[in-house]
Amino acid sequence: MSLIYTCNLCGETIAREAPYVTLNGNGDRSKDFWRTGYVGHYHADPQVGCWNRILETIRLADGPRLDAIPTATYQSITARRRKHRPLEPDDGIAPPSA
Repeated sequence: MSLIYTCNLCGETIAREAPYVTLNGNGDRSKDFWRTGYVGHYHADPQVGCWNRILETIRLADGPRLDAIPTATYQSITARRRKHRPLEPDDGIAPPSA
């Protein structure tokens, strides 16, 4: 018996001797959802590029969390606001027309 793998990105059959990647997931912490198992097979040959495209997508989705984005402190925002005078009605700034 032989196994025939189909690339889950491009839909083409992965040749018998061609390099491929099998992506599996482990979701033990997922309560009422899909938990573990097979995700897909992808061509690993850089000339074809299927796995590289999937890996790039995974890396984008696993980007930095919002907690890691530097933000200004409340005190620094307050200090900056003190440097600006409030807008006056005659400053020539009109509200957007509807």
